[in-house]
Amino acid sequence: MNEAKKRQYAHLAQQLTLLRSNLERTAEQIDVMSKQCNNHLVGQLGKIHSSWFIGGNRCFEEEMLGGKK
Repeated sequence: MNEAKKRQYAHLAQQLTLLRSNLERTAEQIDVMSKQCNNHLVGQLGKIHSSWFIGGNRCFEEEMLGGKK
């Protein structure tokens, strides 16, 4: 194999190592982001469901109290 091909393969190997390192860091960051989004989303869903329940309860009470007047 000539010297130019050896240099190109060495450079390619270096670039692939760098790519692998970047992909590992990206995967770690996506994992952290996913966990943060899930925690935030679960909290938001809890707030939404509780507000629907409270709003529905108030509406139902108003109908019941309004019907008795």
